[in-house]
Amino acid sequence: MTLRSTIQDLRACADVANDEHRVKVRTGQFAELSARLAPALEELPALNIALSEVAQLDVDLPDGREQDAAQVADGLRALAAELPTLGIDQNLDLAKERVRSAEKYTNQLRAFVAGTWQTYVSQPPPAINGDLIDALAQGGVDVEAIRDELETARGHLLAITSRLIPDRGAVQKYRDAIESIHRCGEQIGKVVDADIAEGIVESQEPSGVPLTWFTPERLEKLRALGILDRFQVRLR
Repeated sequence: MTLRSTIQDLRACADVANDEHRVKVRTGQFAELSARLAPALEELPALNIALSEVAQLDVDLPDGREQDAAQVADGLRALAAELPTLGIDQNLDLAKERVRSAEKYTNQLRAFVAGTWQTYVSQPPPAINGDLIDALAQGGVDVEAIRDELETARGHLLAITSRLIPDRGAVQKYRDAIESIHRCGEQIGKVVDADIAEGIVESQEPSGVPLTWFTPERLEKLRALGILDRFQVRLR
């Protein structure tokens, strides 16, 4: 083997080693970009749905936000398909910038929809006196249907408001749950008026209610409820 052939062989080996190194570097770059793309690709569809939900609320959306969301999602899918086809010598600066831009947009969109949603669902629901419902039930008033509807509505409300961002239909589900709770309050008012309800609650306290509370009008209302015979007079 001549010196020249030896040098040529060494150069060939060096070129192969260099090519292998470049392939490894480029493979690592592809893997990094793909790993950074994956979370945004997975999250953006849910964020787009959340954006369409909060758009139904009385809030100002940034101009073009809905259109931007769709474009970013399409661009990310195109970039994910394009990465494996890039040549080993092709510059990745543009691809890296597109990934950074998508990450920034996704973070901003998440913050916007989550903040808007949490502000909306943090408003207190209609106040319903659970103790009153229990007292009415103990007093013999049939309120089980109201209690069941109230517990169901509160369960739905808890499930909806516990989400960081709304899923599809969440705004309407939230409004339906609030309306159901409000309706329960109205139904309680129809079953028994506030004056009679107060007397029923007080009658279950150790001190009870004074006999003078039982006016003819109140006695008639208790009789209409079918619970008059549940009251007893205690001498002290």
